Amino acid sequence: MHTIHTLIAGLDAQEVVQNTGKQDVPVLHVAEHTERVLPGSLFIARSGVRRDGAAFIEEAIERGAVAVLCTPETAASLQHLQVRFLVTHDPTGVGAIIAERFYGNPSRNLKLIGVTGTNGKTTISWMLRHLLLQAGVKCGLLGTVVCDDGLKKEQSTLTTPSFCDTSRILQSMVDNGCEVAVMECSSHALDQRRTSALSFEMGVFTNLSGDHLDYHGSADAYLRAKMNLFDQVTGCSVINMDDPASWAVADRSQSRVVSCRLESDAATAWVEILDEQVTGSEFCLHGPWGDAKVVLPMFGRHNAINALQAAVCAYELGIQIQDIVSGLASATAPPGRLERVDGNGAAVFVDFAHTDAALEHMLWSVREVLPKGGNLIVVFGCGGDRDRSKRPRMGHIASTVGDIAVATSDNPRSENPEVILDEVLSGVPQDRLYCIRREVDRRVAIESAIAEAEPCDIVVIAGKGHEQTQILENEVIAFDDKKVAEEAMRKRLAGNGV
Repeated sequence: MHTIHTLIAGLDAQEVVQNTGKQDVPVLHVAEHTERVLPGSLFIARSGVRRDGAAFIEEAIERGAVAVLCTPETAASLQHLQVRFLVTHDPTGVGAIIAERFYGNPSRNLKLIGVTGTNGKTTISWMLRHLLLQAGVKCGLLGTVVCDDGLKKEQSTLTTPSFCDTSRILQSMVDNGCEVAVMECSSHALDQRRTSALSFEMGVFTNLSGDHLDYHGSADAYLRAKMNLFDQVTGCSVINMDDPASWAVADRSQSRVVSCRLESDAATAWVEILDEQVTGSEFCLHGPWGDAKVVLPMFGRHNAINALQAAVCAYELGIQIQDIVSGLASATAPPGRLERVDGNGAAVFVDFAHTDAALEHMLWSVREVLPKGGNLIVVFGCGGDRDRSKRPRMGHIASTVGDIAVATSDNPRSENPEVILDEVLSGVPQDRLYCIRREVDRRVAIESAIAEAEPCDIVVIAGKGHEQTQILENEVIAFDDKKVAEEAMRKRLAGNGV
């Protein structure tokens, strides 16, 4: 059993004894959110982006907290409370270490792979877990779509959970027999040091493009947040060297760098695309294993480099190349990542692309497999209360790469969706205005795009991917792009008398 003294031993924290006696106290739980506090908990009062944990200390005590980790200033202002204060000038950093200790330092008992970058995190993590499982290696997953602790799978609420939740889930993976864990590391989590106490065997950098500037303030700050991961990697860093930011990441890396590239042999490993169809692609993986031809049931240049980086990670973990090849042949796209919607008629895909770079790369990938004479129809939008600078860029890309574009609502949140669409459409060139229309109702936008599609067309519904809700100003409603598309396809068939 952990006690206050064992949890803070050797850390930059000390106990303030006041009206509670000098004896050590057992700690039964750790929590950084008051709703998770149980009797016997240590409450970590860290500062958040929107709220300061110090404001919830009294509530935590009422819920049964026996100790509180906070700053000396906060403890001094709350001397009247009957609780043990552990004081430090860095509640976040010390709290993350305490959480790891409480759960037995699980990141050191797993081979933990962290994946970061603007785009591709989910697909690489999903592919890598699949490759490992197919090769007989039990692997957990912490990501945008799902949390899999080796025993049960749950839909994720955050790309990267809080440090208490992360350590708890990693320990569940250890308990459930996982040897490896793959974890998506968001820029928010890295900036907020939710992963600062973890030990990573491997780090993966995918790419960097404009996103989350509403939070980070600048592209440089966004990159610096991503690079934090590579201070903690002990084994190797698998880096997509086609991205301009990759050189800074490689320089920052404290571990051996394995460089990856698309269609260029100027790297440790590279991928050569041989053929692409709407049903999948064929390519050759070149690397330390030699040359290996792969058939992947996914298309797109972005998925080729995703597959390469997943393959490199698997190889570094000891998986034989023949098992990697067979694993990729049976891989499926993660939910909402160029996920095909079942139905007759035009091919319809749902994709999570919600940045201008992701949208552009994805749409050009779709154009590569567009049947002769077909149109690329794009349904897209931009979220409210998020980076506004990308809105006109999204409008420009959808209207210039797509043949027909429907601008609609994403998650408007507190913003007026019509105002968001005004900003999106401001980026559409004058000579492309004829090919784009606005429809604020996302359901109507999807239905109209599918209704007008010819059999040789491809419809892409971008922005929300796997999400199952839409966030409006005053409510959150059930909304799943894939299900809405399936309903629209059934309506179309019924209307045609099929």
